[in-house]
Amino acid sequence: MLIPTEKIPRLPRLAGVYWRDPREVVEFYDGDFRDIGSFRRQARRVRSRSLPREEVAAVLREQNESYGCGRETADAIGKIAREGACAVVTGQQVGLFSGPLYTIYKALTAVKLADSLNRRRLGSFVPVFWLASDDHDLAEADRISLLDKDHRPEQIRCAIASPQGKTPVSDLTLPPDIADGLEHLESSTRDSEFKRDVLARLGECYKPGRPLAEAFAHWMARLFEGRGLILIDAADPRLKELGSGVFRREIEGASPSTRAALASTLRLRRVGYDPQVRLREGVLNLYYYADGCRRSIRRSDGAFVIEGLPPPVPAEELLERARRKPHAFSPNVLLRPIYQDALLPTVAYVGGPGEIAYFAQMKGVYEAFDLPMPVIYPRISATIVEQSVGRVLTKFGLSVPDLWRDPAGLGGDASKKPVPGSLVGALRLLRDRIERDFESLEREAVDLDAALRPSVALARGKIVRQLAFLEKRAGQAAARRDETAVRQLRKAAACLFPNGQLQERALNIVPFLIKYGFDFMETLGRDLVIDEPGHQALFIR
Repeated sequence: MLIPTEKIPRLPRLAGVYWRDPREVVEFYDGDFRDIGSFRRQARRVRSRSLPREEVAAVLREQNESYGCGRETADAIGKIAREGACAVVTGQQVGLFSGPLYTIYKALTAVKLADSLNRRRLGSFVPVFWLASDDHDLAEADRISLLDKDHRPEQIRCAIASPQGKTPVSDLTLPPDIADGLEHLESSTRDSEFKRDVLARLGECYKPGRPLAEAFAHWMARLFEGRGLILIDAADPRLKELGSGVFRREIEGASPSTRAALASTLRLRRVGYDPQVRLREGVLNLYYYADGCRRSIRRSDGAFVIEGLPPPVPAEELLERARRKPHAFSPNVLLRPIYQDALLPTVAYVGGPGEIAYFAQMKGVYEAFDLPMPVIYPRISATIVEQSVGRVLTKFGLSVPDLWRDPAGLGGDASKKPVPGSLVGALRLLRDRIERDFESLEREAVDLDAALRPSVALARGKIVRQLAFLEKRAGQAAARRDETAVRQLRKAAACLFPNGQLQERALNIVPFLIKYGFDFMETLGRDLVIDEPGHQALFIR
C-alpha cells in the first residue's frame, strides 16, 4: 500500500516536492531520478573520469574480507577495479545493532537500484554503503529503540565512552557492558524459534573491545549476505590519503564549498524553501582531529584557527598538515559527498528526506570541485504493519496515516460507541409494553380481588428492576469494549508511530528478526519497491 508523500508527517517540504516531481526543483539538482536518461548521462561522466580504482578496490577488498562479506561482495569490488563499474552509494553513521530501520532501507534501496540498472543494460553497477565513522554524534550511535513485550517503547543504550563529546565514532570501542545491552534485548523481546540464533549472531558482531564501526560493518555484512553490498569505512587513513586533494582544495580556497552552498541557499530562500544545512562564512567544512576529538577550523586574518588549539595556524602550515597526515582531517556534512565521490565512481546517491533537502545546496559545491553531481535517489520509506496490528486497523476502519494524525485521540474517536442503539430501543419498547400490560393486568386483578394489588405491584417492580439490571450490564459491556478498543489502538499506535515518530526513524530491525528470522530480510527485499516514491505500508501476513 503506497501512502502519498503529502500525508507523511514532518517531511521537509523540499523533499516532498522532489519525490512528487523533481522537475519542479530541477535547478538545484543534476538529473531526474525517474528518468533513465539521467543515469545513462551520469554513467558516461563517471567512466570518463580518472579515479583511483585499483587503490580504492584494494582497501575495499581488505575491509570487506575482515567484515566477513561473501563472494558476491568480492565480485562487486572486482568490477570496480577491473570492469569500470559505477556505484550506487548510500551511507549512514554507524551505530548500535544497525540503528533505526531506515538504515536498512537505505542499503536495500542501493542494492535494488543497482540491480535495476544492471537489468536495463546501462553497464555494470554495484551497491556501496558508506560507513560514516568520522561522525561524532554519540547520541545517535549508542542506543536503539524497540517495543517491549507489552508494546511499550523502550530504549537500550550502551554507555560508550567519549571523553570530550567530539570523539569520532571510528575511535570508539564497545565496552564490557555491551553484554548487558544484549541481555536487555533478550529480556525485552518475546521468545521465538529464531531468537537464540539472531541474538547469537548479533553477539558475534558486537563484542566487547571491538571498534563500534567494525561491529556495525560485521552486522550489516550478515544482514545483506549474498546481495553484493560493498561496505566502505571512510575513516581509513589510506582512503584519506587518496582523497586528500579535496581537503587541500578546501583549505587553499578558504572553503569554496561554503561559498557555493551559500549561493544555492540564497536561491532556495528566494523560491520559498528553508535550507537544511546552516552555514557560517569563514568556517571550513573540515574538522581537524587532535587530542581525541574533532575540532572545527575557521579562517581568521589570512590564517586558520583550530577550535581549542591556539594560536592561529598559517594557511601554508595547515596545507602541509593536509599533505603529510590527511588522516587528521575529516569532512563535515557538506564536504563528505565530495570526498566520497572523489574516491568512488558514483552515479547515484540514495538519501532520506533530510539528505534530499541538503543536496539541494550541493550542486554548486560539486561544480567548485570539478565533480559531476550524482542523481539523488529517494530511499525506501516504509512502515511495517504486523498481522495483529493490521486486524486492529481493519476492525476500526483506520489507515496508517490515521495513527500518524492523532495517535493519542483515536481511542476516543474510534471506540466511543455506547450501548448499541438497537439494544437500547428494544429495552425501551419492552419497558413500555410491560407498563401497558401491567396496567391492564392490575385492573383485571383488582376486579377479581382488591387484595391482589400489592402482589401485582411487587411483580411489576421485580421485572422493571431486572430490565434496569440488564441495561446496566449492557453499559458495562460497552465500557469494557471501549477499554479494549483503546488498548488495541494504543498498541497499534505504539507499533506504527512510536513516541510520535515514523516507525522507520524509531525502531530497530532486531526485534523483527527475532519474530520472523533472517528470512525477514528476504521479505523486505521482495515486497518493498523503489520505483514508486512515497511511503509504503508493508502488511506482514
